[in-house]
Amino acid sequence: SKLILEKNNVLTVEPGLYIPDWGGIRIEDTVLVTEEGYELLTKSSRELIV
Repeated sequence: SKLILEKNNVLTVEPGLYIPDWGGIRIEDTVLVTEEGYELLTKSSRELIV
């Protein structure tokens, strides 16, 4: 992509895993682009609950 991320842009990172005939899982993080890099805005736990 030719898109350049700039300070104060907000985006999501959404990796997913899908298994045929079973289902899938997706974890989404919301990220703020800062002057120094980024800040993770997602505050939820990453604990796997089965």
